[in-house]
Amino acid sequence: MHEIAVCQSLLEQAMTARDARPFGRVVRVSLSVGRLSRVEPDALRHAFDLLSRDTFLEGADLRIDRPPGDGWRLIEMEVK
Repeated sequence: MHEIAVCQSLLEQAMTARDARPFGRVVRVSLSVGRLSRVEPDALRHAFDLLSRDTFLEGADLRIDRPPGDGWRLIEMEVK
């Protein structure tokens, strides 16, 4: 369930960014997700695929870095 919450937060951040500075779509999303965060990368990818359908994030390449720690953060979004 953590994965869905992470993706919902990510979508909200992307919408806020798009409102501030309009763009067409996101082509790549880079996240840092700590190994102790209890967020599973495969489940996160699945949640991202489901929640991004029919949005400007659909089809974006999701890259996940797994540093030590328990936090997560959006590192970068590449847009067109």
